[in-house]
Amino acid sequence: MRYARIGLLFSLASLVLTTAGVCQEIFEKDGLYTTGELTVSTCIGSQKKLVIQAAASLSGRVEIGTTQQPEITVTYTKQSKTDNRSKAIDYIDLVSISLDSLPEYIRLQLRAPNPAPWDKEIESGMIVALVTVPEDFFVEVKATYFDVTARGPLTGLVVPSSLGRMDVSHVDGRLELSTANRRVKLEDIRGIISVSTTNSSIVAREITSDRGVAKFRNDGGDIKIMGLRGEANVKNRYGRISIVDFRPRGESSFIRGSSGPIILEISEMSSGQLVVSNRHEDIEITIPDTLQAFFSLAVSEEGMIEVTNFPFKTDLVQRDRLNLLAGDGPVEISGSIRGRGNIYIRGIRGD
Repeated sequence: MRYARIGLLFSLASLVLTTAGVCQEIFEKDGLYTTGELTVSTCIGSQKKLVIQAAASLSGRVEIGTTQQPEITVTYTKQSKTDNRSKAIDYIDLVSISLDSLPEYIRLQLRAPNPAPWDKEIESGMIVALVTVPEDFFVEVKATYFDVTARGPLTGLVVPSSLGRMDVSHVDGRLELSTANRRVKLEDIRGIISVSTTNSSIVAREITSDRGVAKFRNDGGDIKIMGLRGEANVKNRYGRISIVDFRPRGESSFIRGSSGPIILEISEMSSGQLVVSNRHEDIEITIPDTLQAFFSLAVSEEGMIEVTNFPFKTDLVQRDRLNLLAGDGPVEISGSIRGRGNIYIRGIRGD
């Protein structure tokens, strides 16, 4: 009887400890319920890639940072937005994460039921995670409703389809971002580059496309790039295109707009072709006054062409067309406007 009682007490104590181990204090502020910080980690072997997968019913934020240690650490909170504490706790209990080491990559899964028990119109289940990976790792994020922030050095970041904001820096290798109705912010990106959004802005600094053509797409928002080196293919509708310190390299670069002005400031161009086209808005191109190039410019009957502040010879002069030759002309620059708009080519003193 004595041994049975001791066994019963031991079982009850184990139950209390187990329950205490899984219990998590929930904090509430302004209708948002959240756990404290939780942590999972794993050491890596030969893997060089992390894949983050989130359930379609989840939203939140993923912040990616780097470490010199051979491990991946995830520090996260689980959150729920609802007007009822009891429901919030139930929702949080249904949200979980797992970090698994597979032969080819590490997988981080952000899990929730599908369909979700919460009303997506007024409620949500969320995860906010800080993910630390080894330097020069490749990260792929499949998380539709998550904002993504990444600070390298990374060898690649791919977000193939998203509805979240993007803020990325220090990637040398491959960058592929596709979102909608959300802002994209980039800095210090080199390699293979493809970026797109809609109805918001793309702002980029220090972009080098040395392994192919850098592609930027927008529809309904501005594209602003400060420091672009290499081949580029930039397309926008209903928004401004502005590229400062543009150094085209390679065979061809294409800048295409519609219903928004195009403003280019070329710092250097020694060879290749630059094609600029627009509809219903102006094209303004600033060049070094020492640039040697052949210019082919065309506007509609309602537009005009203005060329100033650098030496050139005319090759063709018509009401709506103008061909110019500056120096020996190893560079080809063409500009055209369909619809109402003007073309301005302005020289500035080179270094």
